[in-house]
Amino acid sequence: MKFKLKQYIYFVKDMALMRNFYVNILGLNIIKNKTYSEDEWLELGGGGFKICLHYSSVPGLQGKNKNKLVFSVDDLGKARDYLIGHKVKMGKHHVWNEIEACDGFDPEGNKFQIASKR
Repeated sequence: MKFKLKQYIYFVKDMALMRNFYVNILGLNIIKNKTYSEDEWLELGGGGFKICLHYSSVPGLQGKNKNKLVFSVDDLGKARDYLIGHKVKMGKHHVWNEIEACDGFDPEGNKFQIASKR
């Protein structure tokens, strides 16, 4: 049996804020969905993987969810500086052997990571 990564669903309260973050700051593309309005369900794609934003009056698991998305970048330092320039909360720049990584938080506190090979 083979499993393929398909999507990750975030339950979000402020769809406009989250859409702006993932589309305008991280550069993901909107995937049209004929079933739901973009105010209740928004599919975003980038590199063969989908993030789905699902409207909810209570977002995520605030402070309890340890899951995170990982975005690959060519230059971690430049990517981190870019995100900080857009007022994104970013952690320390870590280096482990051949990998560099840095955790950050989207506007509703969901953790994500940017990573690159050295």
